[in-house]
Amino acid sequence: MRRHWLVTVVMVLALALLAGAACQKAPQQAKYPTKPIEFVVPFNPGGGSDILARNIVAVIEAEKLLPQPVQVVNKAGGSGAVGYGYLAEKKGDPYYIGTVSSSFWTTPLLGGAPFNYTMFTPVAGLCYDSYVLLVRQDSKFASLEDVLNAMKDKPEGLTIGATGVSSDDRVVTYLLEKAANVKFKLVPFQSGGEVMTALLGGHIDVAWANPGEARGQLDAKQARGLAVAAEKRLEGLPDVPTFNEKGINLVFRQLRGVVMPAGAPEDAVKVMEEVLKKVSESPKWKTDYVKRNDLVPTFLGAAEFKTAIEQMNNTYKQVFEELGVLKK
Repeated sequence: MRRHWLVTVVMVLALALLAGAACQKAPQQAKYPTKPIEFVVPFNPGGGSDILARNIVAVIEAEKLLPQPVQVVNKAGGSGAVGYGYLAEKKGDPYYIGTVSSSFWTTPLLGGAPFNYTMFTPVAGLCYDSYVLLVRQDSKFASLEDVLNAMKDKPEGLTIGATGVSSDDRVVTYLLEKAANVKFKLVPFQSGGEVMTALLGGHIDVAWANPGEARGQLDAKQARGLAVAAEKRLEGLPDVPTFNEKGINLVFRQLRGVVMPAGAPEDAVKVMEEVLKKVSESPKWKTDYVKRNDLVPTFLGAAEFKTAIEQMNNTYKQVFEELGVLKK
């Protein structure tokens, strides 16, 4: 009897302990992020990607959108290869994010990096940076039609600046030539600043620029926009028509957004996607970044951004194949 009594007591105590444990709530796993996030910019401070990252961080901090700090780290070199390579090595780690700009596609396609867009996790697209075709304010070409007519009368008779055989201004030049059946004489330069200086100095006839980059010259009446390669007129350049308005099928824009390394956890991607959506809706973002740089605000969630990344890669690939610069 004594043995049975002891067994019964032990069983009762065990059941009580189990019941107590069941009543206690399991400790909740800490939600992302639990430590600082590194925001990788694959270029030097002051460029378009750097401005994008620092404006994102400024809104996150101002509106307290994350419980942990986000620190911008510039890793320039190799036309983005150094920074993107560094980010790709952090596979599966959501505490590293990076900016997306044209080198995200062009550098891998041209064989300048051992990675490509598939080695990153799309988080969100935030805006498009358009391209406007410019002439000097006192140019004899008063309109896009004037430029195209002059080129039809004299092929390669007009000069246009570009910053390399694979640069965005070279790509959009090729797309314009193809759409309008014309041919420019391409003049190479090291930077967009050199192109603008050459245009204002009368050394080239026309040039491309992002509206934000050319804002100073446009406001000072040193340069004049003939057409913008966007779907509709830009708010900051209401008097500049689109190429489509002029009967030229040309839309080409620089897509800007944010990615994580490949294999980033879905919950972390979702958190950052929601944060960036709030950033895109912020009045501070719209005023300090979008309006100031004449950008086209276009929020794309992770799935939409993935599709846009693939489409942009295909566009660059096709153009590079036709230009004969694609690495086999």
